[in-house]
Amino acid sequence: MHLLEGNDFHVQFQLAGLPVAGHFVDRDTEMEKIEENLLPTKAPDGQKIHILHGLRGIGKTQLAIAYARKHQHTYSAIVWVNSNSRDTVVQSLAAFGRRAGVSSVSQSTTGTAQQAPDINAEADAVLSRWLMVFDNVDRDVQYDEEDSQAYSIISFLPAADHGFILITTRLPSLGEIGKSTEVTRLGLDQALELLSNRSGLHRSSSDMNKLVQRLGNLPLALVQAGTYMRETKTGCSKYLDLYKKSWIQLAAETPRLRDYENGSIQTTWMISYDRIRYSNPTAAKLLQLWAYLDRQDVWYELFLRGSAGCRECEWLQELAQSEIKFKRVIRSLLAYSLIESHQHTESYSIHPVVHDWCAETISDGNGDLIVIALTVIGTAAPGHSEAVYWVLQRRLLPHADRCIGQIGDSDLYSRLGSVEARYTFHKLGILYADQGNHIEAEKMYNRALDRYEKAWGPDHPSPFGTVNNLGLLYANQGKHAEAEKMYQRALDGKEKAWEAKKMYRRALDGKEKAWGPNHPSTLDTVNNLGILYADQGKHAEGEKMYQRALDGKEKAWGPDHPSTLDPVNNLGDLYADQGKHAEAEKMYQRALDGYEKALGPNHPSTLRTVSNLRLLTARRSKQIKETHPRALDRHDDTHETNQHPQSSPSTAGAVLCRFKAGIRKRKRDLAGQ
Repeated sequence: MHLLEGNDFHVQFQLAGLPVAGHFVDRDTEMEKIEENLLPTKAPDGQKIHILHGLRGIGKTQLAIAYARKHQHTYSAIVWVNSNSRDTVVQSLAAFGRRAGVSSVSQSTTGTAQQAPDINAEADAVLSRWLMVFDNVDRDVQYDEEDSQAYSIISFLPAADHGFILITTRLPSLGEIGKSTEVTRLGLDQALELLSNRSGLHRSSSDMNKLVQRLGNLPLALVQAGTYMRETKTGCSKYLDLYKKSWIQLAAETPRLRDYENGSIQTTWMISYDRIRYSNPTAAKLLQLWAYLDRQDVWYELFLRGSAGCRECEWLQELAQSEIKFKRVIRSLLAYSLIESHQHTESYSIHPVVHDWCAETISDGNGDLIVIALTVIGTAAPGHSEAVYWVLQRRLLPHADRCIGQIGDSDLYSRLGSVEARYTFHKLGILYADQGNHIEAEKMYNRALDRYEKAWGPDHPSPFGTVNNLGLLYANQGKHAEAEKMYQRALDGKEKAWEAKKMYRRALDGKEKAWGPNHPSTLDTVNNLGILYADQGKHAEGEKMYQRALDGKEKAWGPDHPSTLDPVNNLGDLYADQGKHAEAEKMYQRALDGYEKALGPNHPSTLRTVSNLRLLTARRSKQIKETHPRALDRHDDTHETNQHPQSSPSTAGAVLCRFKAGIRKRKRDLAGQ
């Protein structure tokens, strides 16, 4: 407790034991808001409460100290309550009781939460215009009921209808109990002043401007930088270079800060992260993954689309399962003020220094997370057939740049499985090619091509979409010889692919003659021919084949047999491609019910249909018709195995699979996708 008796009815404010508020820079806007609410000369009668909330290290405690110092003679007593835990609150209030001469606690050095209201009541009897500051109210029982030191701040507030209360917290939700002010990063001039005062360097240098911007105007980061620079005689340019090379080592070398109770950025944010990891593990995983995404513009559809490429990542599937669950996870990060919300774009961002901290501490060296991040971005990237695809591309590009920059020249690309890698690299190649980044696009296309060749050999026609895109890329760069080589290879592959149609038709004619039109083997070929037509954009012909296969299989196997459900799911894909959402949902739901009953909830066919239905439902509910269409061309995008996901295990089905990557949307491929 930090109180000093002035007389029987007055307790003066004392700084002993509080974090030092040296080099404080004026924050006039925030100070005026507190004064408007808490100064007895301005505020009307009745108890007044003001809450300062924001990121740890943003300067809430320093602002509260500055207010108390500025107006200490206005109040009959200023009571500073260490609110780090339930015990420290009780001990602070008990100490105040002894200072104020409250008899019921004068013999005790400790207390319990149940004693606190009595202390407040008796103290209120001898003090009139008091200010009570609850500093660092961060352990709310609402967020962590199992924390023995968590508490409800309401239970400790004085019951009297007068007096003034100032609360500092990282919990925005406490704004419900009074007027609140979000303490945000400093303005540029304020940040330069703070760094200049702390480092002893002149504030006019361009290097100092660069350093301040890199640190995101965060007071704790600026104080930490200034302290190191002053004690090691390091200039701004050199410090910025050291920061970029090894942030965590630099921070570890910085002396403990007297201005902040926890002493450093690492300790400050690790406390919040540990509590998040305990109360919401998925939120902790998202924070780790965020280290490999851009710090700005993270939104739900990024994971809704991208999760389809990471089906084995359980926590990511949970995150993308519904927007409500996503917001529940986000709420945990917002509750600790580690991220910021932007309602006009329905997106979220993270402070640049918090972002650096995530990369250097909780995510450092986690290759699995980088692979997940890259797969999410690649899977979420749109194709040219999607309306205004360039809008989504612009949002994804910073994330791709960040992730690829983190990978650098390491061998982490090799961690991507062949199935995910082919698709991810192909889509990233499109993304970069459309932005005119030929160098990065070529790298991505060649990585995709390498995966294809390792899987099926150099002469297989399946990767001709990637080959065709490489040809376009070379042509745009004036590399005509390389472009001609790629075009010729793509042409050979396409000719072989179109030859597959003739083979299917020939196989179908033969089976009909040998076994009849409704024999299961005949119907397998009918279904595969429907896939071929659908991939060519011939929806009417595809629907006719699917319906014929469905009718025949229902008669042969019954309506719920897995073989019958394949054309059902394929019909769902076909209808979804045409924007017939109601018909698509009906097909998907039927397929899902049947797969779950016959194959179980964890079978790949079941999970695939769940993903298809979820994507369709999300698009309908949010009316995402232009900027967020279907996440994938479902058949070849997520599982490019040697058999089409919904084709029958016949020879014809296997042949189709080998050609399907190039057949899909022929016009789109020819145009450059």
